[in-house]
Amino acid sequence: MQQYMTLNFVPLLPWQALAVLGMLAFVLFVLALLRRARGTWWRGLALALVFLVLSNPSVMQEQREAIKDTVLIVTDNTPSEKVGQRPALVAGAMDNIRKQLEALPDVEPVYLTVEAQEDETRLWSAMREAVLEQEENALAGVILVTDGQVHDAPAAPLEDERLKNIPIHTVYTGGKDEKDISVIVTQAPRYALTGDTVTVTVRIDAQGYPKGQTEKLRLDVMQDGDPVGVFPVVIGEERKLSFKMEHAGDTVLSFTVPRLEGELTAANNTAFSIIRAVRDRLRVLLVSGKPHAGERTWRNLLNSDPAVDLVHFTILRSPQALDPTPSHELSLIAFPTHELFQRKIKNFDLIVFDRYHLQGILQGFYMRNIREYVKNGGALLMASGDEYGGESSLYQTGVRDILPARPLGGTIENGFIPEKTELGDVHPVTERLTDKQQAWGRWFRQVKAEVAPTSRVLMTGAEKYPLLVLDKAEKGRVAWLASDHTWLWARGLEHGGPQKELLRRLVHWLMKEPELEENRLVVSVNGFDLTVRRRALLDVDENIDIAMFTPEQEQKTLTLRREDMRRWQRGDVSVDQYGLYRFEDPTSGQKAFAVVGRIDVPEMQQVIATNEKLAPLTAETGGGEVWYREAGQGFELRHGAGFAKLKYYGDDWIAVKKNEAYRVTGLKSFPLLPPLGAMLVIALVMMMAWYREGRSGRRQS
Repeated sequence: MQQYMTLNFVPLLPWQALAVLGMLAFVLFVLALLRRARGTWWRGLALALVFLVLSNPSVMQEQREAIKDTVLIVTDNTPSEKVGQRPALVAGAMDNIRKQLEALPDVEPVYLTVEAQEDETRLWSAMREAVLEQEENALAGVILVTDGQVHDAPAAPLEDERLKNIPIHTVYTGGKDEKDISVIVTQAPRYALTGDTVTVTVRIDAQGYPKGQTEKLRLDVMQDGDPVGVFPVVIGEERKLSFKMEHAGDTVLSFTVPRLEGELTAANNTAFSIIRAVRDRLRVLLVSGKPHAGERTWRNLLNSDPAVDLVHFTILRSPQALDPTPSHELSLIAFPTHELFQRKIKNFDLIVFDRYHLQGILQGFYMRNIREYVKNGGALLMASGDEYGGESSLYQTGVRDILPARPLGGTIENGFIPEKTELGDVHPVTERLTDKQQAWGRWFRQVKAEVAPTSRVLMTGAEKYPLLVLDKAEKGRVAWLASDHTWLWARGLEHGGPQKELLRRLVHWLMKEPELEENRLVVSVNGFDLTVRRRALLDVDENIDIAMFTPEQEQKTLTLRREDMRRWQRGDVSVDQYGLYRFEDPTSGQKAFAVVGRIDVPEMQQVIATNEKLAPLTAETGGGEVWYREAGQGFELRHGAGFAKLKYYGDDWIAVKKNEAYRVTGLKSFPLLPPLGAMLVIALVMMMAWYREGRSGRRQS
């Protein structure tokens, strides 16, 4: 604590009034001198004393407390500072700065760590806000510890006066000779229609490499984790690539350049694009055979969805059947067999046979076309009645290889309530169809059949025969209903049942909707925390290891642990890099992808250390720069005044200002002229003036 004395004036009248009165008094004093009036000097002294009293001089005694100079240290902790050897360089630089600041007795350090915001390094904004929080007369300097990739650095000259008055130094945590390759997706659609071909534009940038060293590189392209091809790409030139949207939902495209020797990081050697494919229209071919009450239910159900294009034919008789009706009175049309099952079969997403049986229309090679259509990725749904167990059953044709059940002959015509199997309780097509308390109505027809070894039975009917069976045929899918009585649920017989929801899920499973896959791998992202959940139907192990691939293509193992009794397993992992993470289930072959940060992350597109963005700003404030990898422990941090104007650095040192700031903790005021004493002095001077004037008058007389 120190005490300081200062002389202050607190005028009893405004300074303007004192100035006017003083001028008048001075004029009168000069006139008196010119006229050689007696006692002029004593009157002048009296007026001076009057003005001195009116100015009210006082002595101010201050108690001052010295304020330590504040130094703000801002550390860049964004993902670009976590590549290569930078974490060690950042730790070393911070340890060096901290030790030197602790050795300075009159300096108080303030530390600020900046994380990525909006997937960018917004270091300057964070620093500026921190500067505004400090006492203005105490801030002695700012030290930025960064790689220089700052996305919010303003253009010089600075407009903020506070920043102009303090030295801003930069300690770079990289090297001047760093090299890096980055892959950038410059143009890609966000949405597309299923089956369409989209174009994605990619560019490769090289930083730090001499011209001609990396003129052309190999680009590995993958779609949903499967290799598409290898393409040569010229550095700096855009390359257009085409992809077909094979399925609904997200399609993940990745573009990778192999890591080069001496490259800083491979985290940005992979760029990716996620395109969501949606179905324009679901094209369904419904072929009905023997007329029955449920035929209208199928048609109404499919027509109720505006996204469905339905082509419906009912086969009433075979072409060979004789009909005495004159041709001009017939309103029926010939079944376009060749058109539908030869030329345009690939145009349909789903074929539905509703109680259809052989009627001499679909020849053997047409049925084989249907079989190949399914194996190549198509979908087949069959709802059967008593015709399935007869000689005209579709099982007797070329599609028998893909059908999930073999007829045993005959049907059961007794009432029964459909029941879910153990598998059906957990399968996404049939789980939670309705509330457990809701009773389902009965059906009254059941086809006797036995299922193929690869089939999955989700529901059973009369005498526990399979009622709803699913199967896969290479790339395609098949579903079979062993009854034609689903319409009874739609009519509400005996409380009805979830007919609409069941058939909707069935169609979506046939269309390979991800939400209805039996085995599913799902990843959710919360910042840098990833949660991986795996669904398997039965016989789920307590724990399972899956493969995890980082943006640098480093493979790790993640253990998933059982989350409930049957279906789900879960694993959590925290990451520290932006980019695309890929997970693969070794048992089911399922793949899942997670995007940390934005798809086009500016933070990782340029990662080599650079002073291009900050050097003009630090130079304007008189700050210096230190390349820590080269300088190491060799740079010195100084504190003091007397440096050349706007130059707080040297070859091997940087400095902060010495402000000698203080705060006033106590204040006392003592008047120099007490009013009573001042009046006595003025009276004595006036009496002296009168005395001198009277004495001069007596001499003259």
